[in-house]
Amino acid sequence: MSWFNKIFDKSPDDSHCTQQPVKAVSAQSGQPAQSSHADDTEQETLQLLLARSPQASAGAPVYNLEQPPAICKDVQDHLNARINSIPPMPEIWHEIQAILQQPHSSASDLGQCVARDPILTAKVLAACNSAAYASSNQSEIANIPLAIARLGLQEASSIIFHTLAPDLTGHKNQHQIRHIWFHAQAIAVLSRLLAEPAQIVDRSQASLNGMLHDIGKLVIIHIEPEDKLVQLGSAIHSGVDSLAAEHTVLGYTHIDAGMMLALHWRLPKQIRQFIEQHHDPEQMDIDAIAKPEAAMINHLAHLILQQLVPSSQPHANGIWQSHKRVCRPDSTQRTIEQLQIPAHSPTFHQHLQKSIERLKIAFPDLFPPA
Repeated sequence: MSWFNKIFDKSPDDSHCTQQPVKAVSAQSGQPAQSSHADDTEQETLQLLLARSPQASAGAPVYNLEQPPAICKDVQDHLNARINSIPPMPEIWHEIQAILQQPHSSASDLGQCVARDPILTAKVLAACNSAAYASSNQSEIANIPLAIARLGLQEASSIIFHTLAPDLTGHKNQHQIRHIWFHAQAIAVLSRLLAEPAQIVDRSQASLNGMLHDIGKLVIIHIEPEDKLVQLGSAIHSGVDSLAAEHTVLGYTHIDAGMMLALHWRLPKQIRQFIEQHHDPEQMDIDAIAKPEAAMINHLAHLILQQLVPSSQPHANGIWQSHKRVCRPDSTQRTIEQLQIPAHSPTFHQHLQKSIERLKIAFPDLFPPA
């Protein structure tokens, strides 16, 4: 079972979440956050949550995303050699991508390909018949084309990818890998919810973007020695921008590693572009980003997550946990308006919060029960 599949198997069904919302926690103090208004009865909203996000400081040094420093040849050779040792995606993945890239591809076309693989068949049928996609009065589906029709081509593709992705978990540093798993899944869950109101970005694509955006960090954990990882973690925890710290310590960033792995796995062009452009798009020329709405959803999900799961909590001993995205209020507000996100709705805030609280249950090693 691949690490993507392990993540997918633990995905919460938000529609069946019964946990009560908990009070938001301040990222600075770890104590329950105080409302910006005197009225203690005021309910928490996304707007209030984002108001507590760290804001960009004028002249603060950051990694130059528009003109990143070059990777020296020795480092390039090191990356190429190590990434080429990672198992490639199975050939059936590329056959599936070829089908999906056809303008008139159908559930039947994809179903014929999926039906050749019993593991894929079982995974697609299980997802299709789960509570997330089937209502209580719908009969169980045992036909692959019908299952894909119910899921939709994008969602079926996402499930197939999670099933086929090679395993990168065979490493002694499982604790750090668990941090990356949680972060990837949390951003995927939040991105899916943020994409829902306006539907400018397909919610399945938003979820897959969230799952894959930091794939380069897994490469770093997989190929770098322990002393380098310790040095990297120390630099980030001291306040150095995470990308700048990666380039200083390793000679490359997780964006570089993610792009190279995406090429090695022959992932679709839109995924490669997203990995390249996902890191704080507000630092970049928004017109130069291939999918600006997708990048802004991802950035907003980061701002939300770092407030819902602050770095003062016990889980925060991962290499990248102390890095903070910064909020630029004007740009963030434009994003909220463009994506039609109900930022003043307590119900929407509770939905975001309960989704993350439910996800944390699947990671008791990072979030021990009280």
